[in-house]
Amino acid sequence: MTTKVGLYKCRNGKEIQWRVRWFGRYDPTTGKQKRYSKTFDRKVDAESFQKTKDGELDGGGKRDPSQETVKGYAERWLQYRIGFGGIRPATSGAYRETFDRLYGFFGPDRLMRSIDQNEARDFLSSLRPRNESRAEPLTPWTKHRVLRECNCLFGQAATEGVLPSNPFKDSKAPKCPETEWYYVKPEDFHKVLAVTPTLREKVLYALCYTAGLRRNEAISLCWGHIDFGTGEIKIVNRPATDEYPPFLIKDCEARTIPLPKSTVSLLLELQMEAEEGVPFVLLDKRRCGEIQAKWRKCREQGKDWLNRYWVNNTLRDYQHRAKRAGIDSKGLTVTLHDLRKSCIQNWANGLPMNVVKDLAGHSSITTTARFYSTVTEDHRRMAQELGEKLLVGGATDLKLTFSGDSEE
Repeated sequence: MTTKVGLYKCRNGKEIQWRVRWFGRYDPTTGKQKRYSKTFDRKVDAESFQKTKDGELDGGGKRDPSQETVKGYAERWLQYRIGFGGIRPATSGAYRETFDRLYGFFGPDRLMRSIDQNEARDFLSSLRPRNESRAEPLTPWTKHRVLRECNCLFGQAATEGVLPSNPFKDSKAPKCPETEWYYVKPEDFHKVLAVTPTLREKVLYALCYTAGLRRNEAISLCWGHIDFGTGEIKIVNRPATDEYPPFLIKDCEARTIPLPKSTVSLLLELQMEAEEGVPFVLLDKRRCGEIQAKWRKCREQGKDWLNRYWVNNTLRDYQHRAKRAGIDSKGLTVTLHDLRKSCIQNWANGLPMNVVKDLAGHSSITTTARFYSTVTEDHRRMAQELGEKLLVGGATDLKLTFSGDSEE
């Protein structure tokens, strides 16, 4: 079998060009090796490619260029991630949206190996909202997501030898701005509870504010996952049944969360009013019926169930309660998720980072660390009070040690 990568001089009309040739693997059906080539106008470019190709083949690289198309490879890769990697419906939906963008720009039958770095950058520059009627440009968060998903796809393809290198590897998306959110103080929370008309809503807000639950975690919570003896709740994945859809934790990790006595009392009060045959803490029979109907429709249409289908008007209702309670958010948009974030911030003020990570259900401690780097008005007041305590009795009570004239 011929393994040599050759460099040849050739003519294109009156001009001289340089051609690099190499052979594919031996095909026993034809008794031959397929021949491949790449032509350059400059000898220095041809020599550089020849050297690169030699090193690639010596390192075990594929002799026959891959015939994988963008759509063919992407669909197989995603099916593997769904079946073996266990990615969630919402994640696979986001990947499919990115893949549709790739198909629209490059064409579904475009060879993966033919996409270079310049074309990858052109693709990223072309990103626009999928709904053309939207006047706003694509958000930095969406651009980051698309780039991350392209890197996952093309990075794996490069690892498998489908293409020489990942064309998206060195691309960078614009910096995402830090999103400000309103910290709900304990007095704010009590004001909201005081104007909340229903016990179910009070329990929802308490689960978010004292247990750090995401709203879909709270709304899909079952009575069987509450241990009133220990005052704990368990957040776990729940498989689908013929009657009810599945529930999948966002970051996969099951967790057990201790509850304060006030929240346990609210839950006990709600349990006394619970309707028979309803397994969910915060759903009544009517809403259970709507969930069941949506689940049947999803199955009939072959669609995935998404966690957001559990939620219904909770944001609107909470904003009404906060407004009625006279909460001054200082110009920030009030959201129900503020209750969960405020709970995590309260934990971060007194608990080790690894404990907060587990209680919050974060997949990465980097996410948790943001709550430790947040400086609130309360933190500034605590720092001021600490300084005042140190100075009580005058400077003569302080024992300060200086080493020479050091300013450390």
